[in-house]
This record gives sequence, structure tokens and C-alpha cells, in this order.
Amino acid sequence: MIEWDVAALARLRSAVHGGDWAAALDLLQARPLEPVLQYAGDVALMVLAHGGAQGACLANDCRALLADRDRPGDAELAAELAAPLGHGPATTLLPLPADLGAVAAAMEDGFHVLDLERGDVLAAGEVPQDETHDPGRWLPIPPGVLPEGEDARRGAARQWLAGQGYRPSPRTL
Repeated sequence: MIEWDVAALARLRSAVHGGDWAAALDLLQARPLEPVLQYAGDVALMVLAHGGAQGACLANDCRALLADRDRPGDAELAAELAAPLGHGPATTLLPLPADLGAVAAAMEDGFHVLDLERGDVLAAGEVPQDETHDPGRWLPIPPGVLPEGEDARRGAARQWLAGQGYRPSPRTL
């Protein structure tokens, strides 16, 4: 089995952020899912959305591993993976094109807001003056102590986002 090195993780991160589910799926082959389980679940969701046959198998594998691991964000991702497979109800969380890495970084730093229209994370003082009149558009991101590791931090951000009624969705230009 091939392990996750810095270069492979960077390629996975890039593929997920770019919506290249085929490249991401290729990277997951012959590598353990546990170190990148939050990414792997996102890849499974992308593959299922595009009708890829490998998506159901990956989604089931991820669901089982997420249930065994039970870290922050794992239950939310497992529920999201269950719905397209007919193993649970469709999520009632609203899609938001938020980058979980950026949300996690903002949680660690504090004093940031999430743009509920675009999914961007901005420092609280960076909200454009002409857009501050719409307070319902900006969700304050509270500071918090995050777990170690990129996958765990993504899970913590996913859990916080779900608590606000949102789920991450792919970002598009």
C-alpha cells in the first residue's frame, strides 16, 4: 500500500478544490483512506454526483471508517454520504461553497466572517463597506481550539458549518 506523502496530499487537495474527481479518485487508489478521510468523503460525493460507478463503493468505505473513527465532522459527512446511497434521509443542510481549510484557519485565528453568498472567508475588517449593509450575508466564525492534522481540522470546520445549517459544496468560478 502506498502511503500519503506531502506531494500526494498536495495533489489530492488540488484535485478536490478543483473538482477533478477523476484525479482525486486515482490518488485514493492503493492508499489508506484514514489519513484523508474527510477528503475521501468529499471525493465520494463528487463521484456520486457525476454518476461514477466507483462512488458508491468509496462512499460505503468512507461511511464505515467515519463511523468507526467518530471525530468531529465525521457524523455529518457520513450522513451526507448515506443519502445518495439510500441509507438515510437527504440532508436538510443548505449548500455553501465554503473551503473547509479556510474555515478551519479562520476558526483558529478568530475575528473572521463567512460570506453566505459566495463562501469566502474574510477578516472581519475586510468586509467591503458597500456590502456591510446586508448583515444576513455575513456569518461570524468564532475562534476555537482545533485538533491537530489537516483532516481533523477539516472535520471540525465541517461540524461547525453543519451547526450553522450549512454543508460545504464545490466552489465554482
